[in-house]
Amino acid sequence: MSSYPNSRIITLSAACVMLGLDQLTKQWALAAFAALGTTIQLSGPIDLTLVLNRSNAFGLIPVHGEFSRWALAALSLVVTVILVGLVLRKSTSTLNALGLALISAGALGNALDRLRLGAVIDLFDATKLGFVWVFNVADVSIDLGVSLILVASLLPLSRPQKVEHEKD
Repeated sequence: MSSYPNSRIITLSAACVMLGLDQLTKQWALAAFAALGTTIQLSGPIDLTLVLNRSNAFGLIPVHGEFSRWALAALSLVVTVILVGLVLRKSTSTLNALGLALISAGALGNALDRLRLGAVIDLFDATKLGFVWVFNVADVSIDLGVSLILVASLLPLSRPQKVEHEKD
């Protein structure tokens, strides 16, 4: 088992790698695609389609112009700061910390898009699989983080529990 500072450095490094990969893929997409809505057909289950998303995940929040942009960016930045604070807490397990760090990397990646461009750059198109939304590496990072936190919360349930019996 690694020590607390080393595990946190590895955890935050993984989040930085995801953030970097997110920003690199988005910059590539902006440079490589001719126009918004352009699709590059791939042989696998995912195509590449350049989309600017002005709403949030799954378009749940209606867009209200610049207010939406700044409110969603501010919310993402606040969430990032809170989650990184939780990552650094000694009481947080390494698996939980990694999950929180990945969620914060995704939130920060999408916030940077909103601050720079006014919208989030999405490019992975899985409509061949019946998934109607286009997403990005930041979204994958958030999903991985949530999955890790769920796994971490289920792990204690899978361990044998010591049962105390009353003696008569």
